[in-house]
Amino acid sequence: MDGRSTEPAHVTRRAVVLGGVAAVAGGLALMARRPEHAGAAAGSVAPDVTLRMESIGSSAAVTRTARRLGRPGRIRFPLDPTPRCYVLDNFSEARSGGRSHAGVDILTTLGQAVYAVADGVLVTQTVGGALSGNAWGFTADDGQFFYYAHLSAFASGLQQGSRVSVGDVIAYVGDTGNPGAGNYHLHFEVHPSGMNTPAVDPLPLLDVPSSCTVS
Repeated sequence: MDGRSTEPAHVTRRAVVLGGVAAVAGGLALMARRPEHAGAAAGSVAPDVTLRMESIGSSAAVTRTARRLGRPGRIRFPLDPTPRCYVLDNFSEARSGGRSHAGVDILTTLGQAVYAVADGVLVTQTVGGALSGNAWGFTADDGQFFYYAHLSAFASGLQQGSRVSVGDVIAYVGDTGNPGAGNYHLHFEVHPSGMNTPAVDPLPLLDVPSSCTVS
């Protein structure tokens, strides 16, 4: 799918915004040290593989965050909005090789928690993809498929095939893949008809917290 290889090497609006916001934020995102999550693992680099079904074993329990009631008909926001949440309205933007961006980018700081947006199963796990970095592919019980990329680490106790519930922490935001060092963000895709079907713009569907900036 396009979203698994849509992060370009050339300068994008995301990179420009990152530069400006980083200055306003005092460079905290670039200075942040990588978090050490108990039991979490980022995996080893697999430069030729964008989608590998690799498991990261752990006996730790899945972390659950407090549930936040979203607006009816909206998709739960896929990450903790604090301390930073800057959503780019960049679905379908042009990418290198004639591709288009199949999701939206949510700019954050390193290590912000990433959530399951519904009840379902983690069906794919990418470890060290050259473009996507560490990533989850998630199929909800209603058949929708969601894709999360550029993760710094996976949550403890999860592997391909794990069942999760809405609000469970499944990973942490990072800059793995090709965003560039310090460009911490979550690439998030929505495929309403399931895996290997076209993506749609997530932004109109998301229950975006009021504390987030959308641009």
